[in-house]
Amino acid sequence: MSDTSQPPLKMDAIHLGVLIRMLNSAEVRERDLAVRALKEIIPEDITLHLRDPRLAPEAIEYFARHAGERRDWIEALLNNPSLCEEDRALLVATGAALPEPVKDTSEEEQGLNIAQRIQRMNVGQKIKSAMKGDKEYRTILIKDTNRDVYMAVLKNPGLKENEVEMLTKNTGTNVEILRAIANNREWVANRNILNGLVMNPKTPVNLSIRFLSRLGRKEVEFIAKSRSLPVALRNNAKRIISSKVKKK
Repeated sequence: MSDTSQPPLKMDAIHLGVLIRMLNSAEVRERDLAVRALKEIIPEDITLHLRDPRLAPEAIEYFARHAGERRDWIEALLNNPSLCEEDRALLVATGAALPEPVKDTSEEEQGLNIAQRIQRMNVGQKIKSAMKGDKEYRTILIKDTNRDVYMAVLKNPGLKENEVEMLTKNTGTNVEILRAIANNREWVANRNILNGLVMNPKTPVNLSIRFLSRLGRKEVEFIAKSRSLPVALRNNAKRIISSKVKKK
């Protein structure tokens, strides 16, 4: 006898997106088919597709809102380049609110330094440590390659202004971090932080130019002569100096 059984459902990110669209179908039959098909998919298999940029926006939004306590779903979605900012913020908040997983109390785990512990963390754990950890955690996690992790450091209530100042003076600091600092009124009220921002060639030039008028004459003169800074910034510094000379 020939085998008349149905072939297994092919499942990838694209087909998963189709199923989620079917959940909103006007046809009851299509909705029922989608519900049954989704129930047959192992949650761990879904995780494999959540980081795929081909996953439909409707599916990304659906799983972002149904991630619950599934850290693997949260981490996978946070690594999906198609994730929108609204869903990203939701997942970051959800991940930070989850209870910490049971920690390994073995001698090996206890003997690890902070850098080694961080290497063993998933994205959700890193975000939580970035928001609540001490200076050593902040110093390491601010250099993380994941945007949600390094931006979470800036939300840490223990972050000191001298740490922010060091970030503005470091040419290796991520541009997004510099932009966030520049848009924080409390931080830019600190003269050292303000100077650090304008003197950093990686600071977006429109922000540096905005702060020029708040600097002292010596700083503006230095900027006008500095070849390491953007031309637009140097030219604006020269205009400020020239206008002050004319007024005399």
